[in-house]
Amino acid sequence: MDILNQLTGRRYRAVDDLLAFISIYDDERRTRAYRRLLLRHRRAIAGGTCVEGGAGLGLFSIAMARLGALKVYAVEQYPLLAQIARERIAELPRALASAIEVVHEPLQSFRPRKRVDVLLHELYGQLLYDEDLDALKRLRFRPARVMPDGGELRAGLVSCSSYGDPHVTPDVVRRLDGVLVSGLFPEKRTELTFPVLRWNHARGLTQIPRSLKNRKGDLLVFGLVVTDRGRAVCEAAKCPNWSYVWTARASDRFAFRFRRSGEFMNVTFRWL
Repeated sequence: MDILNQLTGRRYRAVDDLLAFISIYDDERRTRAYRRLLLRHRRAIAGGTCVEGGAGLGLFSIAMARLGALKVYAVEQYPLLAQIARERIAELPRALASAIEVVHEPLQSFRPRKRVDVLLHELYGQLLYDEDLDALKRLRFRPARVMPDGGELRAGLVSCSSYGDPHVTPDVVRRLDGVLVSGLFPEKRTELTFPVLRWNHARGLTQIPRSLKNRKGDLLVFGLVVTDRGRAVCEAAKCPNWSYVWTARASDRFAFRFRRSGEFMNVTFRWL
């Protein structure tokens, strides 16, 4: 979705943020996966104080209230999403709506008035750490439980010629040396075979050194797997909110680097 008419800078940013994040809700598999996750943790949610970080339209805040949370903070930094969430929650039955408070501010600046039992988030990027998982290191409160609490970036080597795209041919792919491109080919869902990055809320981000020596393939592909307590919650391609990321193979070893710059996380990828 693109904005085609001229707007003021502030209005453009607000609408652009809305359009960027509203598409997440097209991923019904992701929604179902997160609902199952909430059900697995319903004992921690019931009777507790919960936070949904990056709440969007407040879908999971409502779900936690329905599971018996006494208080839910739906924290959303983007103004139009927060406004819509507030309006939708106001239409709920009073007993349910009164348990949810929409908070319009970044998660890392939010200070809850109560001890937080559960923090639910969906801050994963296509490359695991390239969105805002780093925000969880900068919270002004300490939740008793964070979910999901982990994730992996998995990788695999494949042959470009096996995808049969009449336009994205091997000679095109060779020009992508060092460039990470999402959605380059339709995923077969069999490409990912080994982890290269692992994140855990308690331990942080770990890079897993990996040599591609003796592995066949001219195309390297990456995909996210969201985990909680060691169990897969959802993953790229199966949940279309995240697609695979591709690059031409140029060596047997590679490395990632993530560095925050203002509000954004910059990603550096290089062949060694």
